[in-house]
Formats: sequence, structure tokens, C-alpha cells
Amino acid sequence: MKNDMESAVSPVVGVMLMLVVTIIIAAVVSAFAGGLAGESRKAPQASLSVTPVIEGIQDTDKTDYTYEYPTGFTAKNGLLFEHKGGDGFALNDIAIQLQSQDAKYTITMADTINSSSTCLPGEITKYFGEIGSNDGFIAPGDRFMLYADNCYDSSDGMYGPPQGRAISWKPAGAEYGFAVFLNTKCEYAIIDKASQKVIQKGEFVLM
Repeated sequence: MKNDMESAVSPVVGVMLMLVVTIIIAAVVSAFAGGLAGESRKAPQASLSVTPVIEGIQDTDKTDYTYEYPTGFTAKNGLLFEHKGGDGFALNDIAIQLQSQDAKYTITMADTINSSSTCLPGEITKYFGEIGSNDGFIAPGDRFMLYADNCYDSSDGMYGPPQGRAISWKPAGAEYGFAVFLNTKCEYAIIDKASQKVIQKGEFVLM
């Protein structure tokens, strides 16, 4: 009788062990898949147009690459983006990267305009500005500006090769800035900060 009981118990123990192992493997696979899903974030899928906006460029000294504005001069220069279709996104969630030749620069909502040295009018306090709304969310049909905080004219070129007129960006506290000259091609990329993936990229020429 003793041997019969032992032989009957063994298959039950074996089945129980197999179930435990199966459950553990399933839990590990599930946790691994869940981790991958959490790390793999998708960027919004959207189509946007970009239009350079040059309201005015003035500089009282055309011999260098700095700006000296006439008294009272202001200009809302920059890039106008229009959402043509696809997913919406918040301005706080994107960065815009600009590249001209080897120079590359990235602007976000966290960057601060230096109010003491800008050609923008006083009501413009951020680089990104939604047109016609202030909710900070860009849906199809919405437009927003990437404002350029300064501009200059180096067409005389006394202290270097003449390069002409440009609009530029240099956030408060930044060591270096970035300039885009008229009649020069510039590339751009709209980047989803959470996933670090590009929503859209393209190029434009200031005219």
C-alpha cells in the first residue's frame, strides 16, 4: 500500500511544479513586455506647413554681426507653423531644432527671451506663441509662431565677410546664439520631447 500511495502522489507533484513554473514564466514575460511598452512612446503624427515671417530688419551698424536698433524699432520676425492634419500636441511637449550648414540650435518653451535685448514688442514673452488662442494645444487648423528675438544687418562687412540681413535666436543665459540669413536655406525639425522622435522635418528659405 505504501508504494502505491507514493506512485500516486508523484504525478500530482509533477503537475503542480509544471503549473508553478508556467505561471512564473508567464509573469516574467508579461513584466518584460509591459516594460517595453512603457518605454516605447509614439510621437504625434502630424502634418504642418512653415512660412518665414519677416516683419522688419533694421540695424544702425552694418559692419558687424551684432544688433543696434533705431529708437522705437520692434519686429515680430520668425517662423509661422500651421497644423494641416493629424494628431494634436501641446507646445510644452515639443522642441524645434534649426540647422543652417553646420550650425544647429534647439528652442523650447522653457527657453526665456532676454527682455532687455530683443527686437520683439513687449507683449511677446515666449518663443512659441499660439495665434488666436492661448490654450497651448495645437490641433488641426491651429497656427503658432516661433519668434526670433533679434535681427541684424552685416551687409557692409568691415569686421568680416558681408553676409547680409538675418534673424536670430539667443535665449537668456545662452552662451551662443543662432542666426538665419535671408536667401539662405535652413532645415528644421519639430521634435516630441517625451519620445525624442521627430514629428516633422523640412526646410525653408528666408525671403
